[in-house]
Amino acid sequence: MNLLERYLWKSVLSSILITWLSLALLDRFFALLGEFGDVNPETQYGNLQALYYILLGTPRVLYDYFPTATLIGSLLGLGNLAANSELTAMRAAGISIKQIVMMTLKLGLVLVVLVFILGEWVAPHTELSASSFKLRMQQKQLAIGNQGIWVKDGNRILNIAKLWSEKKLEGVSIYEVNPEAGRIDSITHAASAERDNDGWMLYDINRKHIQTDGVTQESLRQEHVSRLIPEQVLAIAAVKPNQLAASELADFIRHQRENDLSSERFEQAFWQHFTTPLSTLVMLIIAAPFVFSFQRNAGSGQRVFIGILIGIVFFLFNRLFASVGIVYGIPPLLAATLPLLVFLAGGLWMLRGLR
Repeated sequence: MNLLERYLWKSVLSSILITWLSLALLDRFFALLGEFGDVNPETQYGNLQALYYILLGTPRVLYDYFPTATLIGSLLGLGNLAANSELTAMRAAGISIKQIVMMTLKLGLVLVVLVFILGEWVAPHTELSASSFKLRMQQKQLAIGNQGIWVKDGNRILNIAKLWSEKKLEGVSIYEVNPEAGRIDSITHAASAERDNDGWMLYDINRKHIQTDGVTQESLRQEHVSRLIPEQVLAIAAVKPNQLAASELADFIRHQRENDLSSERFEQAFWQHFTTPLSTLVMLIIAAPFVFSFQRNAGSGQRVFIGILIGIVFFLFNRLFASVGIVYGIPPLLAATLPLLVFLAGGLWMLRGLR
């Protein structure tokens, strides 16, 4: 049994990996062609920089494509075994369809853990690094990195540790630069900043005035400023759900709720950190009926077509229901899990008729 299980794993896993890499390479190729349009000889963003930017975005693409790759790859792997009568031999040896499906689901559990690690600790950081790299190479006034967001605005340089939303900042540092003297005139640190109708209110401020004869300090509980950060920078740098890990999303959601701000998009993104890996198992369940029943005599081309069709339907249904959930106030947990549950129910229903 262990020997057959390892053989089944090897066949299915190799097909999944080949499909996964093929989908990612195809996506990255077209993304690179589109990125060449942003290449500008007047900046540091050339062809090599565009290629590096595309490579940094690859972990996110791998994460997004994995459920579809699992479906197509499992259809191909199990389909090849069926075409070579190896599945028939397994069943003749006393191994039921249920046992074969359970073997593939064991493989799926391993893949779920690996995909969760990719989506939680790798993809968000590489995507953030990609955005920061492109902005830096294009010599924009904004850079995003591990030390927060850096903004150049005239003679001021701002560092923002956390840009929670377009109305809430945390850990704001403002450096006033004197270009004529070639030095910094003042450094202002504020624990937080909140936007109102007339500008920004800074809280818990510590300011240092740097002069030729020494440094003076002042502390303020709060201070109102009419202008803090350019509007276009806010639109670019505001927190995006897909750039946050689940733990960061949990902190953001808690902050939004404490301040009576909307958090539905971020709650959906939080639950999708778990439903996306779990959809791997659902894709394996869906693949089985097409191999054992409906597609017993089908060629690999037909199996690929069916896999792509189901993958597209799942992707569109997932995105559509997420948008509908936000518009009509459907609970984020339900909006994130319902597509998964619908496809799971369909796969289990199709498996019922198999013997």
